[in-house]
Amino acid sequence: MLLALSIQNVALIEKAEIQFEEGFNVLTGETGAGKSIVIDSVLLLLGSRASKDIIRSGEDKAVVEGVFFVDSNKEKIADLLQETGLNLEEDDTLIINREITTSGRSYCRINGRMVPLSFLNKIGTFLVDILGQHEHQFLLDNTKHLSILDNFGDQEFKTLKGNFKRLLEQYKNIEKQISSFFKDEKEKNEAIDFLRYQIEEIEKANLSIEEEIQLLEKRNLLINFEKLFNAINSAYKLLYEGDEGFSILDNLHIVIKNLEAALSVDEKLKPLKDKVENIGYELEDCALQVRDYLNSLDFDQRSLEEIEIRLDQINSLKRKYGPTIQHILEFKENKKKELEDILNFEERQKELEAKRQKLWKDIVDIGDKLHLERGEIARFIENKINDILKELNMSNAYFKINIEKMSEPTETGFDKAEFLISTNIGEPLKPLSKIASGGELSRIMLALKTILASADGISTLIFDEVDTGISGKTAQLVAEKMAYLSKRHQLICVTHLPQIASMADTHFVISKITKNDRTYIKIEKLDYQGKIKELARIMGGSNVTQTTLEHSKELLEMASQFKSKI
Repeated sequence: MLLALSIQNVALIEKAEIQFEEGFNVLTGETGAGKSIVIDSVLLLLGSRASKDIIRSGEDKAVVEGVFFVDSNKEKIADLLQETGLNLEEDDTLIINREITTSGRSYCRINGRMVPLSFLNKIGTFLVDILGQHEHQFLLDNTKHLSILDNFGDQEFKTLKGNFKRLLEQYKNIEKQISSFFKDEKEKNEAIDFLRYQIEEIEKANLSIEEEIQLLEKRNLLINFEKLFNAINSAYKLLYEGDEGFSILDNLHIVIKNLEAALSVDEKLKPLKDKVENIGYELEDCALQVRDYLNSLDFDQRSLEEIEIRLDQINSLKRKYGPTIQHILEFKENKKKELEDILNFEERQKELEAKRQKLWKDIVDIGDKLHLERGEIARFIENKINDILKELNMSNAYFKINIEKMSEPTETGFDKAEFLISTNIGEPLKPLSKIASGGELSRIMLALKTILASADGISTLIFDEVDTGISGKTAQLVAEKMAYLSKRHQLICVTHLPQIASMADTHFVISKITKNDRTYIKIEKLDYQGKIKELARIMGGSNVTQTTLEHSKELLEMASQFKSKI
């Protein structure tokens, strides 16, 4: 349930706070007053795309924040949140924040933590369902009818669909493998020869990762031989020969003798003398190691040439088969497997064909089950919608879902669905797009949402001006149906009809005001007297009379009496 909505610098709204209630919330106002901005703000919280054009003129950013109480789909929402390391608050609330900047960047947060826009979209499907004018076009598109029908399926049905999709993917993969087999012997032999050439070329090279490392180290040593020799030779001379006949070791021996002489005067110098003496022993050992390393150095031009040749061979193979020796060796193993498959392709082809036939049988079996399940779902929807349409003053209408079984499958099965309707007795069933008017579409969509809301567990339903094309008695029936719906769900409805507005448990009026040559939008929660005046304005326009005020009061009293009975 949407508890609160905060809007800042969105279009003409500078700042607005709306505290929604349980039951039936209604938004009314003059055409163009900004009602759609409120709905668009909710859409932003549910992950819809946003342009920097929505930011109020002169401001740096637009911010929308909503507080949701998770009273349904709790487990699903909790599982989704855990994927990103989030949890519900202790009071089962979610605070969703969306910020759009003039740079075009969008920032999304849930309970103060940044999340991707796609995650808002995912979690939003469990929080709010919005029915707007665009849904009418969705309803007229018969390619969407199967997905609408499938939304009414239970978890077992959805599992069945998932299995069908998985098997179909496996089937297509096997078909792809079968089609890759050779059509003639010449093509097969050419492929075998080429694979063998690649495998033999790699195997003859006798590659190893360790060898390449050793070659590079040795090559580096030989290339820098002169620099290395001079450095080690200089170090050795300083240790053993030194300048003017005095080496480092010679000078150290002199230091030791001087300490020995001083020791006869002060015994406290003994630890220092011993330490220097030990350093002398270690330095002599270091000098011997330097000498041995110097004697081991041997520059061999031929060896360098052989290393270069070997590295060129390795690099040539890298250019052909992969960026590293590891990649080359993996390439060889893959080609060996490919060669083995080709050499045994007839056996492999038979094996794949057997798998393909078994998969096809399983696909057909599950497709048949889906078809039967969809038939039952369709009958359930038809009965429910026809009952509701009678309640909505379409007593002569007959709604039917036609399910046609196709020869070729899609990822959803073999079925194609289309919604048909006859709005008058004696008229044949025809597609919705051929018959239904705007008002009829509104009622059909309301009927669909009424029965779907009971199945999907979404607690908040938003109706954005879905009362197009209806009035009079039909408007009253639609209002009553929405009042029934609001007993089980939170409804937020943008409307121009007094019959619907009168059913509101909570009524907000949206208006434009001008101040200091700027336009602002004001959102006000109405008390009882405010409701009477707003209903009178809806009925009479700018000409509010005592008669319209009395009629408004009567509408509210009738609505109150009706709601007390449900």
